[in-house]
Amino acid sequence: MPELIKKKKQCNPDAYLDEQDLKDITESQESVRQGLVYTAKEAKAILGLR
Repeated sequence: MPELIKKKKQCNPDAYLDEQDLKDITESQESVRQGLVYTAKEAKAILGLR
């Protein structure tokens, strides 16, 4: 599931969701329904945050 968390370089300036955004949201919702979750520490590591 690590592929579902993605770090975007910049936000969509027109504030509309594109097809990839909608696909990512749908996949994430399904993961939540299946009970697949990350700890805050794991999410930070995946996103490259400190």
